[in-house]
Amino acid sequence: MGQITPDQSQAVMAVFMTNVDWESIDFEKLGLQDAIIRNPAEAGRQFELFLKNRARMTIGDPKYILTKPLDPAKFLGKDRTIWKGPVDGDGLSGEEDIDPRSLTLSEIEIQKFVFETCIQSGESSITGEEKLRRLKEKTDFIRFGGNVFLGLWEDYQANKENSVLEWIYRNFKITYIDFMGQVLRSPNGGRSVLFLCRDGDGEWDWDDDWLASAWDAGIPSAGCAS
Repeated sequence: MGQITPDQSQAVMAVFMTNVDWESIDFEKLGLQDAIIRNPAEAGRQFELFLKNRARMTIGDPKYILTKPLDPAKFLGKDRTIWKGPVDGDGLSGEEDIDPRSLTLSEIEIQKFVFETCIQSGESSITGEEKLRRLKEKTDFIRFGGNVFLGLWEDYQANKENSVLEWIYRNFKITYIDFMGQVLRSPNGGRSVLFLCRDGDGEWDWDDDWLASAWDAGIPSAGCAS
């Protein structure tokens, strides 16, 4: 992997300068003054997402998602960390409670997503800890972690109705996805994982949920086959 050089970035911009039909762009009608000139940070972020998507727009039928490393302290707050050590420990020392295979994924084909609830016959719900334990027993199942969560969240912010999350909803009617591949530690020593949820108004949002609470068949975990 090589970082783009100044010459390469200038070459990229030159391609756009000479290959965009600028005469067809209505600056005022499209509101580009507000979208770009007055909001340079967001415009730059959207252009960055476009470049990271190999200079392709994701419209209607997305094929894959790009992942992005997640730092719990930066995303959730300075007191949030990855859980370390055994479940019955203090979470401050030992091996991180993550699925390292998820971290090796830079992009994932959407068709390879697998959703697991681990609910067995006769059960209406299980604790998050029991669900995680059962998932860990599925050695051929890669538990998606924070990197996939963040990739999906940023893709949704950029593409909304054409996002991967909306594709998942349209095709599987899934409105909730958790990410058991990265267990978090709260300041008071609680264990939780991140999730994405589609609200009644059709908007997706995120939060984290405690593994000590009950999880039912409507709460699948995202992953893929190893």
